[in-house]
Amino acid sequence: MMSVVTAAAVPATISTTAHAPAHAAPARVVRHIARPPSPDVVRARVVRRAVVRLAAQRRTTLGGLLDQWQRVAVCEVNGNWHMVGPVYSGIGFLNSTWAQYGGHQFASVAGRAGRLAQVLVGMRVTGGWVPDQYGCQPGGW
Repeated sequence: MMSVVTAAAVPATISTTAHAPAHAAPARVVRHIARPPSPDVVRARVVRRAVVRLAAQRRTTLGGLLDQWQRVAVCEVNGNWHMVGPVYSGIGFLNSTWAQYGGHQFASVAGRAGRLAQVLVGMRVTGGWVPDQYGCQPGGW
């Protein structure tokens, strides 16, 4: 058995004249205006897109590319991506190499940059390939 649902009648016009007291303040219209993202957020998005493109060029995923660089990080500095010392970062950059390949656009030293920024600069240094755990440079590069 089917049931029929009926809607209550809705007036065809809605009055725009309210019956508010004469002393009442006019209604305020509040609009939320979205703020643009911070420069750090924009930079992080740009870096992520660049690394995703590099991964695609190597016919791998972002996760696959990061796994490959993680093996380098383990060889270089025992996987400490934020290392600051004689060599910096998970990849073991020398300060001169970091600066030469544009790392300063992300941080003064590699150990203060995010993992994706370090991978992006690492790909610049190597010309797009990832060293295996036998080809890393424990003394920094």
